[in-house]
Amino acid sequence: MDVQRLIPDVLRPPANQQELDIPMTVVEDLFLRRAFQSDRTSLSRMSQELCLHGQIIQDCFIDLRARQFLEVTKLEGNDYHFTLTTMGRERASSSLDRCAYNSIAPVSMNRYTAVVELLKSECHAPQATVREAFSDLVLNAKTIDRIGPAFSAQQSIFFYGPSGTGKTSLAERLVRLYDDWIVVPYAIEVDGQIIVVYDPTVHKAVARQPAGFDKRWVVCERPLVLAGGELELSMLQLKRDPISKVYGAPLQMKANNGIFLIDDFGRQLIPPGALLNRWIVPLERRIDFLTLDSGLKFAIPFEVLVVFSTNLDPTKLGDDAFFRRIQNKIYVGATSIAEFDEILTRVADRLEVALDEDAHSLMRMVCREFGRGRLFPCYPVDLTKLVRSICDYDSLPRILDRDNLWRAAELYFTTGTPGDWNDDTASSGVFTQELGGLLSGASLSS
Repeated sequence: MDVQRLIPDVLRPPANQQELDIPMTVVEDLFLRRAFQSDRTSLSRMSQELCLHGQIIQDCFIDLRARQFLEVTKLEGNDYHFTLTTMGRERASSSLDRCAYNSIAPVSMNRYTAVVELLKSECHAPQATVREAFSDLVLNAKTIDRIGPAFSAQQSIFFYGPSGTGKTSLAERLVRLYDDWIVVPYAIEVDGQIIVVYDPTVHKAVARQPAGFDKRWVVCERPLVLAGGELELSMLQLKRDPISKVYGAPLQMKANNGIFLIDDFGRQLIPPGALLNRWIVPLERRIDFLTLDSGLKFAIPFEVLVVFSTNLDPTKLGDDAFFRRIQNKIYVGATSIAEFDEILTRVADRLEVALDEDAHSLMRMVCREFGRGRLFPCYPVDLTKLVRSICDYDSLPRILDRDNLWRAAELYFTTGTPGDWNDDTASSGVFTQELGGLLSGASLSS
């Protein structure tokens, strides 16, 4: 979606009260709170700080001055400098008690909904595009050919499979398949309340903001919002700060026009069924409902690609009704020998670790023996990092050979039985003996 072509319509900056999408009473409160903080300010500065047209600011100034809330201190050209009167400070203080927000003016919920609808993704990712986006990972053609259509459908996606197979890495890279920008409002006004939406930790603003559009919006890349085991239902609801009296947008609202990744699904503190039930209506109807502290309930758009990732058995997480709403399920399993070896080669090159001539065979052998019998892509990554740390600790050249891999495997793989864990005399001696025998005398042909 080309953001620039929206400028003549919903992103044109309002030039007067008639074009403004929020009540003037909201602007007046912002004006007074900002003036209270600044003590002495001017019309031009107020226009810049609230990102509102000078005519709107001047109309607000004239009205507040007529009500004896403002006192002019000087005039520079056509720019009035002013401060609050005693009555104005009292009015501003009363406004601050209700809400302390005094930054960029909000947009209306209607305007926000219209923009989100216009910017919903129509991305169709062909195979070449998907291959390029995931080129830093080692993937087989079958996985690529599943990801591409699932993403292009812009429906929810469910990655499942054993731990360590790269599900999270795959999910996080989906955002690379978007090739356009969106706009995010700094804040939204609902029933006189302010909801802050723009979050610089989530929304990556483009370096050069286009000229000519409403500055109450920020041009950003499409967002990726990640939540893991810490996710609670309260994080999906409006939360009002008790001090500022300002609401923070919930995670799914911040993720609009982008991706909401729920990682480690099933390991949250809340039961999986409760979390699944929370998404049934939004996934089906593309709208969600939020509630203010006053009890007012209102709808927000839900143009979000929800992605789940889990290493648990899907049949124990949800029923058929839920999984019908998740149209794309992608299993991510162990790698082939060729893929496993390629991962080791890439990781060693990136970490500047030299590979012994037997390194690939040694790595496969150790990981099969002590890693549940299968080759998971996390193994060469994690073990090579440990080898590098071992070499740096010993102040020796970084090389993945038998001895260093042995030490890395001792650190990495769990061993013993639960009964041994409380026995101070028990160690990894049995494991060390088995590993030592494996690396010293076994065939490297596997």
